[in-house]
Amino acid sequence: MTLLDSVTSGASSEYSGFLVAHPDSTPVGDFILLYGQSDLTERNETYEVQSYLNGWVAIGDDGGGTAILIKLDGSPSVFRCGHGAIGSTDPELVAESFGAWFADDCRASWMDDDDDYGDD
Repeated sequence: MTLLDSVTSGASSEYSGFLVAHPDSTPVGDFILLYGQSDLTERNETYEVQSYLNGWVAIGDDGGGTAILIKLDGSPSVFRCGHGAIGSTDPELVAESFGAWFADDCRASWMDDDDDYGDD
């Protein structure tokens, strides 16, 4: 079974519907890039997500080193974790629902702290 097959069968219907409708990666809001079908497998292989977080998949990133993740257990929740920390720290909850988060333009509240990016 390919990663795309695993995602479409194991992810929430909210995310599976998004993935089916988006063959290409899609920028959303100010920071988030949600991976489309064309990039999902390559990005997960590059960051070895399934090796370090079995049962999870990276569905996007924030352009600043943070992976956006979901569990492949049907849960609609969205999480984040630094690419370099995948597997060594628990992912942090971003939103209870992919659908609601997507409708809110994938708000990345952790990116609101200007001090982290030196643009004061």
